Amino acid sequence: MKESVLVIGTGFQHFREYALRGLAQRYRVVLVARSPLEWELPYVAEYREADLQDEAAVLAAAEDLAARNRIVGVVTWDEWLVAQAAEIGARLGVRSMPTGAARSCRDKAMQRARFQEEGVPSARFHLAASVAEAVAAADEIGYPVVVKPRGQAASIAVTIVHSEAELRETFEVVRGAESPSIGDGLVLIEEFLSGPEIAVDSWVLDGRVEPFSISAKRTDYPPFFEEVAHVVGKVLDSGTEAAVRDVVVAANRALGVDRAVTHTELMLTADGPKVVEVNGRLGGDLIPRLAEIAIPGLSIGGVLGAVATGREPDPIPEPDRLVGIRFLYPGADLTFDDIEVPAALADEPWVHEVRRVSEPGTELRLPPRQFLGRAGYVIATGADIAEIDARLLALADSTTVVGEPLGV
Repeated sequence: MKESVLVIGTGFQHFREYALRGLAQRYRVVLVARSPLEWELPYVAEYREADLQDEAAVLAAAEDLAARNRIVGVVTWDEWLVAQAAEIGARLGVRSMPTGAARSCRDKAMQRARFQEEGVPSARFHLAASVAEAVAAADEIGYPVVVKPRGQAASIAVTIVHSEAELRETFEVVRGAESPSIGDGLVLIEEFLSGPEIAVDSWVLDGRVEPFSISAKRTDYPPFFEEVAHVVGKVLDSGTEAAVRDVVVAANRALGVDRAVTHTELMLTADGPKVVEVNGRLGGDLIPRLAEIAIPGLSIGGVLGAVATGREPDPIPEPDRLVGIRFLYPGADLTFDDIEVPAALADEPWVHEVRRVSEPGTELRLPPRQFLGRAGYVIATGADIAEIDARLLALADSTTVVGEPLGV
């Protein structure tokens, strides 16, 4: 039987095709997917359909593929499937992310506890089962505090509160936004870390943690932390980058991560870099695709396949440019139709891509009524971060999200 890499879930084409394409260029791909394949077909040798929320069905599909193919690696870039992919690897006898590490990557409170035990710089925290416990935790930590679900991604429902009154208003909203994978009702109350926010993608293999891409994050829609833009490339000075790398290595090792590409989020505080969280999968929001543009010769799929199969990835050079993405939101809740960009602006040489990501007829709402209610995105290059930020804002401000307003 041929050596194959098993992929669990593919995600949306606009956000993950580059990863599957790069993986398929180097490895034979077998896939468990939720529905008949469409855009994935050119990249996949064999697949099985399964409801990705049904763990037994996914395992059965994976075992069926394993009976017909020699699986040498297991990959997922879906946040909700990280723990399940690790369990499948263990059941198939394929070395992959350790199951304990995968569970820690899916629970921010477990991460905080491990960081505390291992001396990894992070936020002070408490778990709260009720508003009263949340208020007591906030009083001990000191306002402002951050209230967040433990198992969500992309900063969904993460909220800063500045007073007890705000905390009382927010607590149940955040608890209601929790991932189904967290069933105990406990909400994370943690210290607010002040400073620029960054993210680091790294490959991890046999205890070696190698950061290869750093991005600067932009958030909006306070008091929430909706992720609206990212800039990838040489975004830090050499001293700060060295300190960040040390913390990223320590955080991944503290969780026992292995055979994975991880996405570690940090705040650059006055006391140095502190970890917000480690995600046990590839970064989202097209950040790794931006890294492919910024770093000569980088194949994200190639890196994924290498670490999944126990091989050291090819050397990754330093970035030689800066590239950024900004997501397009409606000005108010609406039923989406299209996006309109002035032709003169769209034709600028620094505009890399403008794309619609929502289908016409989709209802888009602003936070907190909906998180990640995006109409599309723009990608631009520039000489420095300030120029990219300005260009992305100009593109976003000049782009019209067209649709029919929704009633209150």
